[in-house]
This record gives sequence, structure tokens and C-alpha cells, in this order.
Amino acid sequence: MKKRFALGAACLALGAGNARAVPYQDVLLAAVPEYNGRLTEGVALYGSIDMGINYQTVGGHSLWQTQSGGEWTSKFGFFGRENLGGGWRAEFNLESGFLANNGAQQDKQSTYNRQSWVGLSSDNFGRLRLGKQIGTALPLFIDVFGTVGTNSVYTWLGAAAVQTSRGVGYNSDLGPGATQLPARVDNAITYRTPIVAGTTSLMLMYAPSNVAGRAPAASAQGALLQWYNGTTYLAASYNQVWGVNGVSTVRNDLYGLGAVYDTGRIVLSASFNQYAPKLAGDGIARVYTVGAIVPFGVNAIRASVVFRDTSGVRDAAGQPAKDSALGAMLGYDYLLSKRTGLYARAGFIRNYGISTVLLNGDPLPTEPGGTAPRTGTTPVTLSLGMYHNF
Repeated sequence: MKKRFALGAACLALGAGNARAVPYQDVLLAAVPEYNGRLTEGVALYGSIDMGINYQTVGGHSLWQTQSGGEWTSKFGFFGRENLGGGWRAEFNLESGFLANNGAQQDKQSTYNRQSWVGLSSDNFGRLRLGKQIGTALPLFIDVFGTVGTNSVYTWLGAAAVQTSRGVGYNSDLGPGATQLPARVDNAITYRTPIVAGTTSLMLMYAPSNVAGRAPAASAQGALLQWYNGTTYLAASYNQVWGVNGVSTVRNDLYGLGAVYDTGRIVLSASFNQYAPKLAGDGIARVYTVGAIVPFGVNAIRASVVFRDTSGVRDAAGQPAKDSALGAMLGYDYLLSKRTGLYARAGFIRNYGISTVLLNGDPLPTEPGGTAPRTGTTPVTLSLGMYHNF
């Protein structure tokens, strides 16, 4: 549930130098050395500091708090590139997310918790990377809010952060072993083909579990097919990720289709994802998303709607149950400069049936005398903040 690579990543990766218009989301990546084209060789320091005030309410419980990463994840990183000759380049990326409100690491178990990879790239032979990196799910910029870990219903509802009596888990309402592919995958080995006809590439990923004796040996594997012509981006993904069910593992098949249309004057986005754990008795989830960004001058308005529906889901008594949710997010951005901006966000998730998806990490209220979350709730969030990219 972490921040963004915008459409500019696909533009540059797919050789969009012939684009007729500068995509709006490409402009947002001016501070990221991997994509802004300024670093031909050497090492660059980059990052973001994002802080705001957030209000949350659900089931009669409300909270005011400071919030890090309302538009850009607070982070710092190092990106390096060396020209090896013959069209070959060595590259690496180390990136660490942190909470700007208290200085703590985003993930206390690792220092470089967002990116830690090294690789080789060539326009003629493709690109190979090894380490923690973006996987082969639909790219994060499919969400017009960039799947930031806070103010994005795509992050919370699309990835299905479901609260149960045992805690919060991805797609845990679907049954034992159900899970999700992380935005950034540990131990990943990826290969992206050279760009075909200036528009098309295929990315393959394999990530071993690094656990002796575990079957299968992989924790995740998948493929992402991308096409881009300068204004329109299309993608199709298929991934397998293994969740844990007691002492055994369960394969989850994840399918995705996405499209972005970005002229620089308007951004339109749509996607479909299906999550299907391969264990008898587990359910299936389908997620539909639409979004838009309308920039005008130093202003921009963003909006997204996400609907998640399921089939084959059962309640605590083992009976078939309705389990769906609808989420929406509205945002306003105001640029003070190319690197600094202000923003406002407002959003909600409406849970139907036995759905218990939460928003912005705010726990749902529990049933009286128990630990099971209350069903039918509608978490709401409001945020005001600012960021600076460096």
C-alpha cells in the first residue's frame, strides 16, 4: 500500500519520446531521477516529505491526527546509473519510507523498505533487476491517487484490507490462504523485454520464498504486458502469489486489466482486477475502478470510484453471504512550485453485507462483547496537507 510511479514511468519505459503531448502524471515525476532524464551517470539523492492533518470517523468513533504521506509517501532514496558501453547500463535503487510526523521507519523490519535492487539495462536486450522492487501487478498509476498508503480507496478497497477478529489481512474474507500481491515484492527477479515497435513491452517476474523445504519454491510469479502510444496506456497482468493456510500454502491467481488516457489536459483511468484463491470453499473477489484528474493551471481535481464484489463468500456460520463495498475519493491539489504543493482529500468506503474493509488504517468498531468487527459500517476520511519533493 505504498506510493506511486506515475504514467511517466510507462512513457519513458516504453520509449515515449514521440509522444504528442506531455502526460500530466509525467510532470509529477520531475523530481524522480530514474524517470526525469537528468541523470545519465552517477548517483542522485531524492525523496519527499509529506505531512497533513487527518480526520477519520466510523461507527460513531472519530479521530483527529497528524498524517504522513497524504499525497506522496514520505521517503528518501538513492538512484545510481553507470554507462558500461555498448548500450549497456548498470543501475541500482535504494529507497526508504518513513513517517514524517514522528521520524519512524515505515517498515521497522527493514531500512530500505520500498526499493533495494540492482540490475542491467539495454535498449536492445531489455532490462534485468534483482531485489525488492515493483512487481508485475497493474502499475500503481492506474489509481489517480497513486495508491498512496493513506488517502486512496484503491489502496484499501482494491487491495481489500479486511478486518476480522484475528486482525487485518488482504482478501481475508475470501477464506483461508487468500492474499494479495504486494506493490513491492521481496526477493524479486524481473526481466522486461526491449520495446517492440516503440509501443509494447512484456515484463516477467519470479520471486523465490527463500524458505528451505517450502513447496512451491516461489512466493510469487507473474507477467505484465504493456502498450503505450503517447496518450493511451493499456496493460494486462497475470500473477500467482502463495498465501499461508496453517502449515500449507494456497495459490492465489490474480488477473488485471487497466487503461489510462492522459493528454496533459485530462487523465482518465479504468481497471478491473480479479482475485481467486485456489482452495476449495474460498470465494472470489472482483474490483472495478474508474478515476479522473482534471488539471487547470496550478490546480488539479482528482476523483475515483472503486467497487468490490465477491462470490462464494461465507459468513462465520458457514452460510453464503453478501459481501461487497463501494468507495469514493475526491481530491484537490494546488502547486506552489514544481516541487511543493498543498492538497485536500475526502473519501469513504461503504460496506455491504458482511464486508469489513477499513480505510486509512482506522479500525472498525467491534461487536459488543467480542472482537469481530461490526458489519455495515462506512469509514470516512478528510485530510489537508502539504508536500515537498527533493
